[in-house]
Amino acid sequence: MWNSIRADEFCESVRDGTHDTPKQQSFGYKLVTSKHIQDGLIQPDDAYYISEDDYKKINERSKVEKWDVLMAMIGNGLGRSAIVESNPDYAIKNIALFKMGGNEVKAKWLHYFLSTNYTQQVIINYLQGTGQPFLSLSLLRKFKVPNPPLPTQQKIASILSAYDNLIQNYKKQIEALQTAASELYKEWFVRFRFPGWQTTKFEDGIPEGWKVERIGTLYDSTSGGTPSREHDEYFQNGTYPWIKTGELKDCPIIETEESITDEAINHSSAKLFEKDSLIIAMYGATIGQLGINKMKATCNQACCVLRPKKEKAFGIYYLFHFFKENREFIIGLGNGAAQQNLSQVLINKLKIVNPNKEILEIFEEKESMFFEKVYHLQQQITNLTQQRDLLLPRLMSGTINIK
Repeated sequence: MWNSIRADEFCESVRDGTHDTPKQQSFGYKLVTSKHIQDGLIQPDDAYYISEDDYKKINERSKVEKWDVLMAMIGNGLGRSAIVESNPDYAIKNIALFKMGGNEVKAKWLHYFLSTNYTQQVIINYLQGTGQPFLSLSLLRKFKVPNPPLPTQQKIASILSAYDNLIQNYKKQIEALQTAASELYKEWFVRFRFPGWQTTKFEDGIPEGWKVERIGTLYDSTSGGTPSREHDEYFQNGTYPWIKTGELKDCPIIETEESITDEAINHSSAKLFEKDSLIIAMYGATIGQLGINKMKATCNQACCVLRPKKEKAFGIYYLFHFFKENREFIIGLGNGAAQQNLSQVLINKLKIVNPNKEILEIFEEKESMFFEKVYHLQQQITNLTQQRDLLLPRLMSGTINIK
């Protein structure tokens, strides 16, 4: 076993960002919070802007630099960590800052240690507060970190980084495929530059022969249900994937966190639906998010499931892009008092252009190729993640001998 030392001995220092809420600006410097720590990375795209004065004030005590490690210490994603891999231009709120002095190896070692199930359980045991649990800075400074020789840290970090680098590479490929798929939809059905458009006549702004119809005319819709948690037999050894709105991420769905049993389906409003159905979140934090299931599945009541009517040769990928490209408008139609809500009735009343059958079939074939490639990359990511997560605790504990 390796000796362990306190986090404030392993690092140059352990600090935290602001816990105040600086005034939001229309431009300036971004304020990164716990929710922006995802998949071991800082993803600040939707972080809001703060003034230069607030940015400087926060950074007087908690300036983030390359190869520092950040960890959520309160709120969304508590316990998640990330390595700062480039020179940052943001300030932090409700985040612990482990200053690593530019040491890449030690930064990676600490991040991977913080990611182990063992450490996550210790974090849970350390939590304070009743309303909103948090990790105190004093506890984090005393946190015990294994400290093998630096060459050992480097070898182990290199092994785990190889998995993460490949996973990130696959994610970038997925983003490129999604962009190409969206561009094809916009080119054909927004700009109307589909095959043969040059000789096509237009009537009322759409190609001649195309129709505007309601989604309910072209698709069958349903929603799901949540089996009672009071019955363990509804979830234990479940065989039917049960999709929740948080699992809708505008991608094919290849796995779910939970599965349910036949008994659960028989005693709840959850329904089994066919693969390659379109699922849309009707309310909650993920309202408007989409998914296409790659296996027979069920879902909760916050999801609407759409499938082409049997007598209609209509496309699931076409519908996916319709919802994605019109998401803000469709969400704006929601009329919930406390929060915006969609409903099956509202969704079925939406109007959509029904294109020429031949054009639609060509489009669906091209789109299916994009989505299949995304699906296979997702499978690769899942496999790599599982392999990394199996190796992680064994490497970090010294169970596997690294030579």
